[in-house]
Amino acid sequence: MEFTVNLLQVAANASNPPGFTVWIILGFIFLLLGMMVGEPTAASLGIAAIITAIAALTVSSLSLQIVLWGILSIALTIVLRGMVPTPNKDSQANTYAIVSETIPKGGIGWVSYEGALWKARCQISDIGIAEGQSVQVIGRQGLTLVVLPNEFPDEKYDAVS
Repeated sequence: MEFTVNLLQVAANASNPPGFTVWIILGFIFLLLGMMVGEPTAASLGIAAIITAIAALTVSSLSLQIVLWGILSIALTIVLRGMVPTPNKDSQANTYAIVSETIPKGGIGWVSYEGALWKARCQISDIGIAEGQSVQVIGRQGLTLVVLPNEFPDEKYDAVS
């Protein structure tokens, strides 16, 4: 925070080159935008603008400052985007399958999932799932899917044993 205050005090100094003040203002605008939107690209543009503002104290050529800002923006965008986690296929929620062969209580049956037959067991060991029912895939242990029924049967009408 102290660094930010010092940069703003330097920006307010009238003897600074005009490019410095513009780069500092752009930098903080992009940083604020990056925090509000949550996009690392905007934050990288802001960081690059602040670094360019510091360089503008010694580099007076506006075209050289723009080139520096462009190079820094691209480099920081690549670095910051690499730090954002991407969802993988295994962590998708709410995937469904159809029971092809009855899953007995505490046992293993078969389900049709993404066009292939998989072994499956119910997460709740005292519930059986009848053939043709839709189930939610909640995980995988080796080559066996862990599933939950979409509808839980009443205890007295549970025909699957």
